[in-house]
Amino acid sequence: MKRSMLSLLLALALVSLYMPAFAEDSSDSMEDVNQAIGALTAKVDALAKKGPSVEIHGFVQADIINDSTQSFNETVGDGAVKQNGSVAGDNGWTQFSERNSRFDFLAKDSVGGWDTKGYLECDLLGYDPTSSYATAAPGGAAPTNSEYKFYTQPTVRLRHAYLQADSDGWTILAGQWWSLFGWNMDYVLSTVTEAPVMATLYERTPQLRIMKTFGDPAGAQLQLAADLEKPDEVSSQVPNVNFGIRFLMNDFKARFCSATGAAKLMPFSIGLSERNSTITYDNQGLATTFNQNATMTGSAIAADILLPVLPASEGKDDPSIVLTGEWSAGAGDVDQFNGGGFNGGLAAVSAAAGSGANLDPGILGVATADGTIGFVQIQSINAEIQAYLPPSIGTIITLGYGEIFSPNVLGMVGGTWNDDKVMFANVMQDMTKEIRVGLEYATFDTHFATAGAHLSNDATDNRVQLSTWYRF
Repeated sequence: MKRSMLSLLLALALVSLYMPAFAEDSSDSMEDVNQAIGALTAKVDALAKKGPSVEIHGFVQADIINDSTQSFNETVGDGAVKQNGSVAGDNGWTQFSERNSRFDFLAKDSVGGWDTKGYLECDLLGYDPTSSYATAAPGGAAPTNSEYKFYTQPTVRLRHAYLQADSDGWTILAGQWWSLFGWNMDYVLSTVTEAPVMATLYERTPQLRIMKTFGDPAGAQLQLAADLEKPDEVSSQVPNVNFGIRFLMNDFKARFCSATGAAKLMPFSIGLSERNSTITYDNQGLATTFNQNATMTGSAIAADILLPVLPASEGKDDPSIVLTGEWSAGAGDVDQFNGGGFNGGLAAVSAAAGSGANLDPGILGVATADGTIGFVQIQSINAEIQAYLPPSIGTIITLGYGEIFSPNVLGMVGGTWNDDKVMFANVMQDMTKEIRVGLEYATFDTHFATAGAHLSNDATDNRVQLSTWYRF
């Protein structure tokens, strides 16, 4: 105590001693301060002129997956479950995989009153049909790569690559991003299984999009959007054309998250979207059946909703509940469901179209009655409810259902199944802001038109998956 008092008195004495000097040099001192501030400002401006700020993010994901059949690798999509009575349908397998780990680069800058950003994102689920052990075997063509390499030496895959500019409610985007059809990603089923699962609109595609947002960022808003997207077919002469309209209430929110993303407050929203695709191809090899140039146009519509059943507020440690739903119907939109599976077979489509055709059998099929080409028709519906306990607890519980159906594929050559369903329940726990653990039980069901020898009409795969994420 005495030493503290002595130190305080000594400090006061020194200040008193130098007060006149400070008074005499006050103008010089302020000048020095101003010069220092000016020099610091110049350095900041110089750094800003060097270019945009760049951020690196991503996550490391580890999956342990047990399936009752050998139907799928990590991603289910809208593929068919292998039928009971087959080798793959009667035997399960367990996968350990880190292939869904992801990394991205984000650059931001301001140019001429526009806030701009460039974004690049990749994962390790690269498309490699010559080595896809998990999808080719058993029961298919022998893979040229080993199981070991498939899981431990994965291929890098591009997910997103785009430039976006925002100003005064306008948004312009050019590059590969989520399709406007279905207003992805806000309404995708939140599964621990790698998205997408059955009946989920889920497509990333090159595009040019323009959107205008009207209203109050803190209240009600209306969004109008249109885009030109990569054609479904290389043979098309025109791009796909999509339109969307969405209403949001930004003062009515609840916490919501996908398995891989951090939870955030999402507003009530309801959106409608439409897609239109045109396919033009040369079928001169079948001049007696078709005109030399054939053109087909397909369209589809989708409706989406996100409803905060139990709203939450920013900064408060309160629970929340969100309900989401999606419905779609149309023709030629198979690719929007991760490629679907309702197709009539490549050989049949090529034969009917003629030697000059270069067509995708996932979108088109051949009718058995008259041999003409037609779009595969699709109907889908899904819904989920997600409960988010208070952030201090960090527990997220999700229940969901989805079904995708084709009313015409069974009338096409090679069409064997027409209905896919999924039901799932998962629990995710945020251990920290960066670390999450998730456990899910899911059932996938496919309906086949004919069972065939020793095969069932309905095939079911039961999956248990444990996953961990570290986001950075």
